[in-house]
Amino acid sequence: MLRNMPVLVLPYGVKQVACGHSHTLVSTQDGRIHGWGYNSYGQAANEKCTYAWYPSPVDWCVGEVRKLAAGGGHSAVLTDACSLKELCEFILADSVTPWNASMIEDVAYRSGSDSLVRLCERLRKSHPDGGICDC
Repeated sequence: MLRNMPVLVLPYGVKQVACGHSHTLVSTQDGRIHGWGYNSYGQAANEKCTYAWYPSPVDWCVGEVRKLAAGGGHSAVLTDACSLKELCEFILADSVTPWNASMIEDVAYRSGSDSLVRLCERLRKSHPDGGICDC
């Protein structure tokens, strides 16, 4: 009598877990964050979907994760920028636009700033024309 039983495969090395009203976040030993569940506001995944069915990488934070929190329609991640490199990532992340994403992604890739690379990549994919306006 075998039954279909849902199985959730969590990323390896889970360090912290935060459960919201309808979504969950985990941070792992390697510094990544994964989320799943209700995602209408982007609180649980990178993709523009209303529900993340499985643990999906989240790259909207930079720095070492210290605390996770999740609520009804929001998530919060407290990070600690421990180096000048991480502080520069914070500043660059705030200034990424469709027009400069390729240039910043190239520098971030060469300096090992993985989360900044993913942010630029996501921005480029959401604006495939590179932000060029046909006005």
